[in-house]
Amino acid sequence: MARKPDQKLKKEILDRILLALSRKGLHNLSLRGIGREIGISDRMLVFHFKTYENLINSVFLHLSLRHKTILREILIENADKSLLEIYELFTARILTNENRNTLLLFLELYMKALRDVAGYRDFFNEVLINWIHETASVIEDIYKDKSAVYATIMVSFYRGLMLDWLATNDMERILESQNTFVSLITEKSVLNK
Repeated sequence: MARKPDQKLKKEILDRILLALSRKGLHNLSLRGIGREIGISDRMLVFHFKTYENLINSVFLHLSLRHKTILREILIENADKSLLEIYELFTARILTNENRNTLLLFLELYMKALRDVAGYRDFFNEVLINWIHETASVIEDIYKDKSAVYATIMVSFYRGLMLDWLATNDMERILESQNTFVSLITEKSVLNK
């Protein structure tokens, strides 16, 4: 019977890969290069991830899970807060200089996946479908049957803010834009009731 990968070890490997890729990016990295970068054999990577594409999908899912965990923690700890306050808390936790390289890696993964949508199907299920679904479930009471539409707008807006912040580092303008956006969508939901 074939040995199965140890999930705890796999998570530790993903943490190391995420750290290494956040520093170096994906440019011209193979399984062998990633293994060399984190100090394990490429055979160990193949054992745990099978292919380069699976490894990249796993790295993204690991990163996305970190961000979802942050969002869930904020939602649980601040259930009484407004949508704007939740957005502000999430932005303050994610758009930080400590996360800059990880966010750059996220965008690099996104671009890589766009070049091979079929090969990175798990990536797009997570980056689009799951994030929109989770956001929709949070705002369902406010937006009712339009929650998926508003969730799509909100996720897209946040990703645009992230890209803008990475390019300009203008947090003051980012926060003002975020506050205006949340005011607009909140006002729209009040008008539709």
